[in-house]
Amino acid sequence: MTSGRTINRKLNISGLVLFMVVPLLFTTLESCQISYLTQAMAGHFRIIHARHPIEKVLKENKVDQKTRDKLKLVLEIHDFAIRELGLPGNKSYTLYAEIKGEYPGWNVYCAPKFSVEPKTWCYPIAGCVVYHGYFNKDKAFEFADQMRKDGYDVYTSPFSAYSTLGWYNDPILSTHLRYDSVQLAGLIIHELAHQEFYKAGDSRYSEGFAVTVERAGVLHWLKSLGRDDQMAEAERKWKENDRVVDRMLRARSDLNEQYAMNRDTIILLKQKDSILAGLESDLKITNRKMNNAWLIPVSTYHSLLPYFQGILDSCGGDFRKFYKAVKI
Repeated sequence: MTSGRTINRKLNISGLVLFMVVPLLFTTLESCQISYLTQAMAGHFRIIHARHPIEKVLKENKVDQKTRDKLKLVLEIHDFAIRELGLPGNKSYTLYAEIKGEYPGWNVYCAPKFSVEPKTWCYPIAGCVVYHGYFNKDKAFEFADQMRKDGYDVYTSPFSAYSTLGWYNDPILSTHLRYDSVQLAGLIIHELAHQEFYKAGDSRYSEGFAVTVERAGVLHWLKSLGRDDQMAEAERKWKENDRVVDRMLRARSDLNEQYAMNRDTIILLKQKDSILAGLESDLKITNRKMNNAWLIPVSTYHSLLPYFQGILDSCGGDFRKFYKAVKI
């Protein structure tokens, strides 16, 4: 997310859009907010300044053959997404940026101890989002520790994709070239879908739309290449991912019901621990203890998939009609 990865994939768009209005904000921000803006701008500039046109990289012949093959594939997928899926035809994902480390950054998700509703952070343009993103790992974990001290359930995970919603021409990162062809196609289609439509202030709606376009777009791409075996394998992986997601969403629903029914914190804590322990057992999670915040990205990316798939089906699989329908 491909969609098996989307749970942990999304970029902190907020840091970027804040950069656009920072001259207007610095005079009224507190020091902690200024610190957040500073790391966001620094991370954004590092990636933007590392971009090079893929065509130029290929002509200079300074990368190995495996990298060349992947970059050629990126351009092919980009062209297909524009031509066949009707996604925005700009220079995003025709650029390449080498970055250090395994991930460009980390997202921090937070929820109250007895609520499955995420804490949100609001920014210009992007609206309110359910994560607080950092390009600096130490800063992300420092913030996560502070939120725990403030009484929140916290979940921290790396993000791999970089999206500016079309404000800048987003690059393919060197870390993306480790993906197989289906994952790479999914990433490009997903992020271009955000440029086609993004509902500010509604992460669930925006991500549900993008994952739906991603899955349908990947299948359409594979079908155009006659790769029936890869189509079947992609659908199998999504089905397995959806089985895990459905189990997590049931746990979220059970927790929400308990939180609404009870006011006694001792009873709530006992019920919470029981539900989450059952979830950990079913998913065979042994190395970390789950909490409310773990369920935020799952709900954000997947809870509206049936809704959007229904709209796409009603449009006969026509992507352009689908885009118009969701914007109404």
